[in-house]
Amino acid sequence: MDPSARQYITTRAMNGIRLSVDPNDVLVDEKVSVRASGLEARQQVTVYTSVKGDKGVTFASSGCYQATEDGELDLESMPSSAGTYTGVDGMGFIWSLLPSPGQRPGTQLLQNDVTKPQTVDISVYSGHRCLEDLCSGLLDAPLVTNVLTRWYKPNGVSRTPITSGRLRGTLFLPRGSGPFPGVIDIAGLELGVLENRAALLASHGYAVLALPYYGYEDLPKHTNKLDLQYFKDAAAFLDTHTHVKPGGLGILANSKGAEFAQLTAIHCPQIKCMVRVNGMPYITFFPIRDGDVLYPPAVNLDLSSCELTHEGVVGRNGHCFDTEKFTKVWESDVKILSICGGDDLNLPPDLHQLQVNCFPVNKRDDIELVKYKGAGHLIEPPFSPHCRASYNKLAQNNLVWGGNPKDHAAAQEDSWRRILQFFSKHFHGKPML
Repeated sequence: MDPSARQYITTRAMNGIRLSVDPNDVLVDEKVSVRASGLEARQQVTVYTSVKGDKGVTFASSGCYQATEDGELDLESMPSSAGTYTGVDGMGFIWSLLPSPGQRPGTQLLQNDVTKPQTVDISVYSGHRCLEDLCSGLLDAPLVTNVLTRWYKPNGVSRTPITSGRLRGTLFLPRGSGPFPGVIDIAGLELGVLENRAALLASHGYAVLALPYYGYEDLPKHTNKLDLQYFKDAAAFLDTHTHVKPGGLGILANSKGAEFAQLTAIHCPQIKCMVRVNGMPYITFFPIRDGDVLYPPAVNLDLSSCELTHEGVVGRNGHCFDTEKFTKVWESDVKILSICGGDDLNLPPDLHQLQVNCFPVNKRDDIELVKYKGAGHLIEPPFSPHCRASYNKLAQNNLVWGGNPKDHAAAQEDSWRRILQFFSKHFHGKPML
């Protein structure tokens, strides 16, 4: 993505209707303005948006609008009366994307190759149309179309696969020689290396190591073979990298990854700050070894404690509320931003407050808990479509993550702002404006 290339792209229909997207070449966490002109006075129209996912699945959204007396349409200031989103929301056409009708339930919009853009096709149709008809391809041609290009990794950010000893992953570095503040990005139970969030964070000036820990190249095939030394090696690697600013590292981790992040923070003085997103406050399912020391799980894997619903498996049951089994992260000096989905159906939200209560009074300022009502487990960067349930190989079924689309979208936008401010405060001494 080249910022100098940002401009309107306009496709003109036979009747002179103009559709503008400003800017048309953006990072995925940036807002855009979508406007149309040349429509009939108070004409009813539908804005239809479609994106192709990694596996060829089409995701789509729709919003029904009425043009002004001047024949204009502005998604930032005008309400959608029906569709996949309603009300005034300039980015609703992105965050409300759904798998098109007929797709397998539990499909998530993913983009594993961050070197390629996400291409968003935007069309305006006459009349108010339902999503099924729009996706069918049987309607008349749209009045006007346009394309939005969204990136996780701009051209200035470098991407380097890492093979150092037994360490595996991908290092993203911003443009320039640095040095840059270093952050380790640890995902949940997803197989392999997930690069989306790391690439996006690097675009904001951080050297980010996307760190897989199982199911990737020659790493363990299962989480029952993990060693804490692997995470220590990652901290040592990033801390001594020539492009990384000395003085401490950050960690951004979610779900299962947050378990390892907390242990790493306790054992690695290089870690100065950490963001945990819907992370367990203890070790789950399988032990993790640290040399001759074995950290046992606070809870064992017990699928019988899960509830099977029409949406899939709800795993909120069977968790540990015994604070003696919590990872004693408060014994470190690490500063923590804890982000919690209030409708997380995978992890009881009460556990987050329980962990905060474990911090001694003189260390209570070391942790900040932010809870989002109506948000589920998979809190991702802004404007990512809400995924309420997705297929999980361990459960051999869809896992229900929870949340509702509108509240979840608001949580993603606000939490990303908080994450950037948190890292800016602890690396640069002041929050980002």
